[in-house]
Amino acid sequence: MEMLTISDLPGGDNFQDVTNIFVEAAAEMGPGDLILREGFTLQDAMSAFEIGEPRLDSGMAGDADQRPPFDIWTPLLPEEICWIIDRSFTLEMLWHAGNTLAHTVFTCLYALIASELHPDMLPYGLPNDAQRPPQLVPVVLRASICGMLKCCDLSWRELSKGHVHDKIGKVTKGDTSLLEGMSVQNVIATLDSATAWLVRSRKVPDPWATALIARLNLRKALLQIMDANIFKASTDFLTLVNVARNHFHTVRTYPSPEPAAESPARLAFDPYIARKLNSTVPIRVIDVPSVTEAWRSIDALLDGWEEQRLLSLTANVSTWEAIFGPGSQFRRCERRTLALRRRHSVFYDGLLVLNKFNLTWVIDRFFFETLGVSYQSVYHFVGQNSRSQRPPPWADIQRGHFKAGSSLLMTEYIRALWYNPCRRRRFFMKSLVDLHIYYTRLTEIVANLPENLPSTNVMKHLPACALVWRLSVIREVVLSGFQLELYTSEEKPFAYWYASQVMDAHLACLDAMLLAVEPDSLAARELRFQHSLLSALQAMTIPLFALSIPLMSFAWRQMHANFVRRYKWAFGRGYELSVVPVVAAPDFDRFTDTCGRVMQDKTFSPSASFDLAYSILVQLIESRAVGGYAGLWTNERIHLLQNLADACERLQNPLIPSSMARLPSFDTGLFKWDPQIHPWFPVLDQEGAERRQNRRVRPVEP
Repeated sequence: MEMLTISDLPGGDNFQDVTNIFVEAAAEMGPGDLILREGFTLQDAMSAFEIGEPRLDSGMAGDADQRPPFDIWTPLLPEEICWIIDRSFTLEMLWHAGNTLAHTVFTCLYALIASELHPDMLPYGLPNDAQRPPQLVPVVLRASICGMLKCCDLSWRELSKGHVHDKIGKVTKGDTSLLEGMSVQNVIATLDSATAWLVRSRKVPDPWATALIARLNLRKALLQIMDANIFKASTDFLTLVNVARNHFHTVRTYPSPEPAAESPARLAFDPYIARKLNSTVPIRVIDVPSVTEAWRSIDALLDGWEEQRLLSLTANVSTWEAIFGPGSQFRRCERRTLALRRRHSVFYDGLLVLNKFNLTWVIDRFFFETLGVSYQSVYHFVGQNSRSQRPPPWADIQRGHFKAGSSLLMTEYIRALWYNPCRRRRFFMKSLVDLHIYYTRLTEIVANLPENLPSTNVMKHLPACALVWRLSVIREVVLSGFQLELYTSEEKPFAYWYASQVMDAHLACLDAMLLAVEPDSLAARELRFQHSLLSALQAMTIPLFALSIPLMSFAWRQMHANFVRRYKWAFGRGYELSVVPVVAAPDFDRFTDTCGRVMQDKTFSPSASFDLAYSILVQLIESRAVGGYAGLWTNERIHLLQNLADACERLQNPLIPSSMARLPSFDTGLFKWDPQIHPWFPVLDQEGAERRQNRRVRPVEP
């Protein structure tokens, strides 16, 4: 190897050592001191660290990132066009999953130059290859890419309107075009022209002509669905979904082969394109899954749109809550796509509910679906029978001098059911104060009614409407802590105990309401189902509380400090506005007393409690008495019950003590909380139990 001399170095050999200059200049500075010139910002400081770091410096390209030049007019085979279109579908689904455009859709280089791919700009002198018609790129591929960009544009508009609340809501678009200035009808005309060219020209033989036409038609159908108003023509919306399913089936019948390593089609995708875009996110290369995953996402997208149409025709607010409320994480369709996220905008768009009702309608449904009476009936009864000289606080209930009136609070609650688990839990915690104030107002109204009002009169149970709602939210907040893995081992006993106390108050409330509600009404059937479900859940949480007591350190002072931090949402300043005591507030002193009593209760059987919960759940499943407001989604509710029954069955184990007297011999370390298995309840580590049993049993020496 030829050795380099000083004269060969860049800049020549006229270098001088300036180290002493910097040493002298910094002589009076201490360790950690920093001198900032005027105008020096945090971004300037971060830029100093970015330079030379490939993961942060979006402008740096290493030797391994060098790639051959990309020519947009390179003729391609029909199967290569199919492969590019399929990969574009995959990238689009990755964006809907919450990744950035710069790392997904824009890595397709044709998406960045769609405006330059017009057929009139096709250069002369391209080779006349019958297998690679030059029009495939500017006609067929351009139409598909324009359709994809327009779909992304319509999705982006949903983001801008605030109709999507999930990871995708924080994605940055930059200044790259999504064909915002091109109308949907023009894009559809481009897709139709490409389809007509494939049919008329006959330059693409079967089966690839059929495969390309199916892909163009699928893109057209998806674009029409995204642009459609589901309320204006519900039947047409369903027709579009069915048309998309037909084209989707044809696309899957004609899969595209993986191109060869030297194929120019592979140059159409650059995972490092973000370094050339106006993007503020670091480079991140996403592993693009197989096209099979994209087809699954599109299948879920179509399912979501079909369900969205059914929901748009559902005028029972309780149905929305029953489907997507507490326990909705057990639903079989858990693939969160764009259609699944934007359904809450179908319920309430910020102005109207279900595109035709005002907010007063929500409070009317609230009373009717809970007690079977209309808001007008409640209003007139209270007005005629109130003993107070002051008018009832209906204005406070409807509009609210607190954070939100009951109608708006309920609509926001329904919308929050589509939040991700963390954000949904935060919303629920913040809403508990408003729900208590709402409960207080109804309590004040009932307190001014005649004292001899019988328990069978529904008007006596008006506060219960808000109370059961609030208790349901508290239950979700507490149990979701297991799903999010928030609790330490020492906190789990209190969480299960508190959940059981909340359910106990909820059951008492339901018992009182069932005395007044018409037995054959839909509201009564829903209350009976909730009563059975809560009974089963309580029968599972109580033994788990008792069995997990050994997980605590019994350092009460430290545990109380942790308790205050974990349940600070229950002691907010807003509660001081109410003179009505909070129902089912977390009580640490009562918890410590209960721990002592349950340890001494030799009659309590954890295993029998699990058996009781399992029998209740199985009876509900077999009788299919889940009715209520589930409606067309009865099978989803049965799936919820089956998941709970499976969790209970996993806890029906011979290792579970049959009495508290056997608790000292039970190894609580066998409990394993895994949200992938069940978000709320643990399983027993059978392998760990066998290993420990083998360590205990040793062979007897002769």
